[in-house]
Amino acid sequence: MSRIAEDPKEDIRDKTDIVELVREYIPALRQKGRGFWARCPFHDEKSASFQVHPERQIYHCFGCGEGGDIYKFVMKLEGLSFPEALEKLGERVGIEVKRQPRVFSASDKKRLAAKKALESAQEYYHRVLIDRPESKAGRDYFSKRGLTKETITTFKLGYRPRKGGLLPAAAKKGIDSSVLLDAGLAADRKGRVQEFFWDERVMFPIQNGKGETIGFGGRTLGAEEPKYVNSGESIFFSKRKSLYGLHLALPVMRKTRTVLLLEGYMDVLAAHQFGFANACAPLGTALTEDHISMLKRFVDRVTLIFDADAAGAAAALRGAELCLVQGLSVGVVTVPGAKDPDELLQAGGAPALQAAIDAAEDLASFKTRVLLKGRTGTLASEEKARIASSVLETVRKCSDEVLRSEWMRRLAERLDVDEASLRSQLQRVPTGSPTRRPAREAIDAKANAPIPVIDADMLLCVIRNPGLAMPDPANGGAALVTENDLDDVRAQRIFLKMNEAITAVDGAGAWSARLEDALEGEDAALFRMLLLDERELEEPAKVLSELVGTRRKQRRFEELEPLVMQMIDGKISRDEEVQKEFGRLQVELRGTRKGE
Repeated sequence: MSRIAEDPKEDIRDKTDIVELVREYIPALRQKGRGFWARCPFHDEKSASFQVHPERQIYHCFGCGEGGDIYKFVMKLEGLSFPEALEKLGERVGIEVKRQPRVFSASDKKRLAAKKALESAQEYYHRVLIDRPESKAGRDYFSKRGLTKETITTFKLGYRPRKGGLLPAAAKKGIDSSVLLDAGLAADRKGRVQEFFWDERVMFPIQNGKGETIGFGGRTLGAEEPKYVNSGESIFFSKRKSLYGLHLALPVMRKTRTVLLLEGYMDVLAAHQFGFANACAPLGTALTEDHISMLKRFVDRVTLIFDADAAGAAAALRGAELCLVQGLSVGVVTVPGAKDPDELLQAGGAPALQAAIDAAEDLASFKTRVLLKGRTGTLASEEKARIASSVLETVRKCSDEVLRSEWMRRLAERLDVDEASLRSQLQRVPTGSPTRRPAREAIDAKANAPIPVIDADMLLCVIRNPGLAMPDPANGGAALVTENDLDDVRAQRIFLKMNEAITAVDGAGAWSARLEDALEGEDAALFRMLLLDERELEEPAKVLSELVGTRRKQRRFEELEPLVMQMIDGKISRDEEVQKEFGRLQVELRGTRKGE
């Protein structure tokens, strides 16, 4: 039974193990040393640089710099606001969160109005399809395509009538035409606002992962071209980031860690109707990096099932290579004896599609077969070289050495060439190959410059013993270290925020979480790097005292050095005490350099 917490944020944090939370989204999370590691869900990478630290209850990616606590993880991964993340995580641990009245800004109100307009449009189109006599053409179309009433209801399919349409229906509900423009439901054509969809069409609502309507696809029932049109891009809807059917596919995708990627609306509808509930499709566009980045949060394997024509094969190759580059396992299905998966299902049912999926090819085999299609007899040497070169471009993108080796072995067999020659060619850098961008390009260049070692070690000592930042009676009431002892401005900012956080909880408690909330950008990333430092510090106070002493000696040495040089040059009179102090500091600092 849920309970209402006095301080839900901290209560929820205390009851949530970040390792368990992250593993629900990234099952591949594995322990290594004190931390847990996986490939980062926020950027493309081949090796695991994403760490979850159970003791600190934070995550950090050493590749892109993303990091934070449980709230930031869920907000970033699911695109939630903080109140939404608080409520979601509270529900997970049985803590009810009291909803606070929200003050809406002008942009909030604009976004909310557009969101309501999209939901209203979805209800309108669906009601027209189900209830109106003049919508018989739409109902007949879906019936001929083999869709059941249950599928039509589940996917909230609709109809745009020949007369009337959305604009007058929206006006009756008090929805202004400017809101329809913001939602991508209307277009300004030569100064006149018109509904985005014209003439009679069957309508396919497009939802995001949370099931919220973000746009529409419309198919004409006449001879007009293009047959399929998607609603305009808006603050909610981008074709390159959206997948049709995703909201209904997600539960099965998360459970099985697999997804079926099809080519169109009707393919997805048929797949779900026949029990393939992890199916979704891009919206009339090729698969993009944004699509794959989103999918890799939920799945480890992608199976592509595109139309059995040249265009379908080309689309499958492009999409499969994107999956491969982003570290996903990928299979390509060729639909036998049918134009598309929808026709295969209508003709042979679920067993027919399942058999095709079971016979899925890996990317190298599929590409080799496509390149060999239509060729008969013995291949000329030049043809073998061209095909080998093309397939090896794909092999280079695979990070799995065992898989690469197997692909080359089979390629050598198919082309009847020496495997050693293929391996030799694979090692060569292709002419004109692009230079790889640095893995940390997403981090501000200044954040790449490391904090001086002494500054980092001082902060680390305070992290291990927060009391060292507090006034010390044994030190005349002064703290052992102050921000003035730090050289790097980032270290100074972190120290000041750290001091505030520690003071707020009397030197104990969840001060690191408070600090994580207070820091931004590169400062937050640097702080997390320090939190994740696993070096042993048996006596932080002693180490800090030595570091502060060294830093102050360095500064005094630098202050005296120009004076002593002027004394040596005879520009000022000699001062024995200054020279003795300078010599002593020189001996004491021997072997140390500024910043170490």
